[in-house]
Amino acid sequence: MRRAFVVLLACLGLTAPVTVAASTAASASPVLSVQTAACNSGHVCIYKGDIWDDSPNHAKVYDFYYYGTYNVHNLIGDYTVLNCQTGGAGVKGFRGYNGTGSVTWDLDANNCAGGLWTDLTPTNSVRLYA
Repeated sequence: MRRAFVVLLACLGLTAPVTVAASTAASASPVLSVQTAACNSGHVCIYKGDIWDDSPNHAKVYDFYYYGTYNVHNLIGDYTVLNCQTGGAGVKGFRGYNGTGSVTWDLDANNCAGGLWTDLTPTNSVRLYA
C-alpha cells in the first residue's frame, strides 16, 4: 500500500517530502545507536562524557596502544580517560601540541576499573610512557 501511495505521489510530482520522511524514519534508529566500546588491555582510551553514568552511549574518540606522543583535537568538555596499559605504564595530557607546555593530567598507573573523568578542553596532546 505504501509503495502504491509513493508511486501515486511521484506521478503528481510530490516525491521528495514523502521519500525523505520515509527514508529518515526507516534508518533513524540504527544511526542513533552508539554503544560504549570496551577499552582493551594495554590501551589508553578517551570517551566522550562520563562512562559510568549508567548510559551505554558514549563514543570512544581515541584509542592508543603504542608508546609515544599524539596530538588530539576537538576535546571540548568532559571526557573519561581509561589507562588500561599494563606493567605500570602511564599517560599524560599536555596543554601544547607534541607534548609541549604544562601537564594538565597524569595517570601514572592503570585506572581501567575507574577512569579519570575531567574537562579535556585544555588538552592538546597526550603521551603514553613506560
